Amino acid sequence: MKPVMSQSIVLLVIALVLACCRASTIGTAPADLGVPRSFIELENSIAQPGKIVFEKHLAANWSVPLSGLLNLDHPKSQAAEISDKEEAIQIYVYSIKHPEFGTYLVDSGVATAFADESQDNGIGWLIESAMNISALDVLKSTKQLEQELGGVDGVFLTHIHMDHIMGLSDLEKASVYGGPGDAELSTFMNFFTQGSTNRLLDSTQGILEWQFGEEGIVDVFGDGSFWALHSPGHTPGATAYLAITIQGPELMIGDATHTRWGWENGVESGTYSENIPLSATSLARLKKLVNSNPSINVHPGHQSLGL
Repeated sequence: MKPVMSQSIVLLVIALVLACCRASTIGTAPADLGVPRSFIELENSIAQPGKIVFEKHLAANWSVPLSGLLNLDHPKSQAAEISDKEEAIQIYVYSIKHPEFGTYLVDSGVATAFADESQDNGIGWLIESAMNISALDVLKSTKQLEQELGGVDGVFLTHIHMDHIMGLSDLEKASVYGGPGDAELSTFMNFFTQGSTNRLLDSTQGILEWQFGEEGIVDVFGDGSFWALHSPGHTPGATAYLAITIQGPELMIGDATHTRWGWENGVESGTYSENIPLSATSLARLKKLVNSNPSINVHPGHQSLGL
């Protein structure tokens, strides 16, 4: 008679498999910033005088397959006869200076280790090859940016994909905030990437997760100057950020769509997204916000508008 595996052993095996397939085993906790608000309150803030000093920084140039960046099965992509190719993109990081709460980054840029081939950049050779890191041309490291800004108090992540957390090792004292569910997302691919993601997040004290209310909106500083908008699809916790700045409102949409063409045509991200239909819904919500408030300046994940 064949031995029967006990239920406890089966459960242990399942738990181990799920743990290995999480995006990260780094701890999470509720964010110590932010107040849930309504969409109407967010819209009302757009016409108010801005107090945030905002700047967009080009951290690196890069190139990856367009099929990951753009849903090529979307009817608009097919009508435009867009086919897969190597697409030139950028890695951006945004600085947010609040007169009372300090200086923050949206996404983390690229750490010094990625600019210096002699350093261990925190990802294995397999991931480095899959991410086409050899094509990464670092123009400004996060350490350089931190020095220019006179220090960084925290980082607001749009999501925890590696190209958005690659600068965290240069920011050992900064608190890190992000949307709920990203670290817990379980996929087979995470079996290969979890170790690298953990190493990139290792300098943090864990991810402080936004406590989105029913409408998925958080007033980060509680004064209507900076907003987090839950925009799931690319990842479960994907978050866009709206800054009411001295120049006007600036919307950083993360990878709700990566490209200029994707934003202009309302086409969501491609195979890099965990849930393409949900990503399309989130993108449509962001488009509606901008269409109703044309003063908003938009920043897609990896390209700029108006070029």
